[in-house]
Amino acid sequence: MQKEYHSQIEKEFAEYLVTLGYPRDSILYEPAFLAANGRSQYRPDFLIVDPVKNERLAIIEIKGSVQISDDRKYNQLKAYSKSVSEDNIPFYLVTPSNDSVSPFDLYIFDSDGGLIPTDFALFPTFRALTAEDAADRKSGLRTEKVDAVESFQKVSWFLAFIVFSIVVADFFCVQNEIVLLTTERMALIGAVVALIVFPFAQKFKGLGIEWEKATKDDHGS
Repeated sequence: MQKEYHSQIEKEFAEYLVTLGYPRDSILYEPAFLAANGRSQYRPDFLIVDPVKNERLAIIEIKGSVQISDDRKYNQLKAYSKSVSEDNIPFYLVTPSNDSVSPFDLYIFDSDGGLIPTDFALFPTFRALTAEDAADRKSGLRTEKVDAVESFQKVSWFLAFIVFSIVVADFFCVQNEIVLLTTERMALIGAVVALIVFPFAQKFKGLGIEWEKATKDDHGS
């Protein structure tokens, strides 16, 4: 984490993050990165990362209270929030506190880009952020697994129909002394079925490994 900041509030907030349990190497100051569209480049005030997995966890912008009331600044932050949300990264806006109760004031954006004042006590700890990231990955893996199972079921029914049709055709061919299914042809059909099923087996195995990793990360957080 860099020692030089553009404002006193940035310095104070960085120090406050450390008191919340954020590792110093998880707090990146003004890093440059591309948004989800691959074209826009952003340099937020703070980017929170998982130093072990090198994954982005949250983005934090520090602004003065006067800047929040400025329409141009507000529209910039609104557009920024919408772009960042494409990456599914939590976005927080922090300003100097207007009272003596909270160290800072906290804002989040709703789905329409509206600014919502939020109790600063709800600002997540580093452990909460990493747990949320693991939960999101588990949710994504669960959806991917369901999709894979549904695809496999459709393929299985299709293969069953094809094999049944071949067996029925072979039965009628036998009645007319026509050889349809030879040993070689049956072996070929089996090989084709195996080639179709094998990628699904690999997919399920990979999803199982990823699920185990996400579960371990969740328990370790």
